Amino acid sequence: MLKIDKIIDLDGYRFQNYIFEILDDKVRIENTKEEITIEINYEAHKIVKLLDKIYKLTELKVVLSQIDEREILSFIQDKGFEKTLWSPIGKAMHDYNMIEEGDRIAIGISGGKDSLTVLNALLRVKKISGIKFEIFPIHIHPVEEGGKYGDIKEYCKKMGVELQVIETSIGESILTNKELKNPCFMCARVRRGLLYKEMKTQNINKLVLGHHKDDIIETFLLNVFYQGNMGVMKPAYDSEEYGLKVIRPLAYVEEKEIIKYAKKLNLPILHNDCPYETSDNSKRLKVKKMIEELSKDSPNIRSVMLNSIKNLFV
Repeated sequence: MLKIDKIIDLDGYRFQNYIFEILDDKVRIENTKEEITIEINYEAHKIVKLLDKIYKLTELKVVLSQIDEREILSFIQDKGFEKTLWSPIGKAMHDYNMIEEGDRIAIGISGGKDSLTVLNALLRVKKISGIKFEIFPIHIHPVEEGGKYGDIKEYCKKMGVELQVIETSIGESILTNKELKNPCFMCARVRRGLLYKEMKTQNINKLVLGHHKDDIIETFLLNVFYQGNMGVMKPAYDSEEYGLKVIRPLAYVEEKEIIKYAKKLNLPILHNDCPYETSDNSKRLKVKKMIEELSKDSPNIRSVMLNSIKNLFV
């Protein structure tokens, strides 16, 4: 993968059998092996589409450090996810009145596929809805992991927003505390508390989280099986304690579609080093595998399960 600031940076670049020449309105690609030259016409505000064509012709993946404001929307949505991503996101936002005029909205950016996808979703809504609201991506970063957030900070900049990073040392204290029965819950609670505190400082009234349909179903089953209650992860709710609203625009989106989208756009996923995420003893992982097994006989099992608990979202 090659990162460039502008298309002119590709001029003279050699990749395998290809040599690139950048002119004012076209790209000339010489194939030295087959002794042929390909020309691609382009417009200055359609560089993303040009790079897609270059990739299809040469398999050279070129990434821009900054996308033109006029191209961000096409970069986000022109990949064939209307039915599986944008439509269910729009429905969830409409069903729960998630975004309103004048909102100041924080997005909890973990650096995973879900948070980066929901960032793109809000940027898309901002460009097509006509609703005026502000977006504040915030990343809570354990200092034990070092400065691994560089790629997601660059990605946010490329999309026209600035990533705020709050460093914390919660990782070591939680992982070394053997008395904690649910370290994942405690970790999420501490991170959320840091987010809420920062939001209050900046007068931000809504928090977007990247939880999807699978997360909601798995959490419900975990509560039923292991806690003996019917607690649910709501698509939207008011936090009276902190005076803000929490929203989950991906509530109707299946995880497999997010995975496809993240791969299609080559999103800069931040690797999670937490040992509890992949542990064979993870109760969530066991529930996830159970749902996957059930889906082999009933492909719509996730939608059926979500519909069966919708009355608990009120």
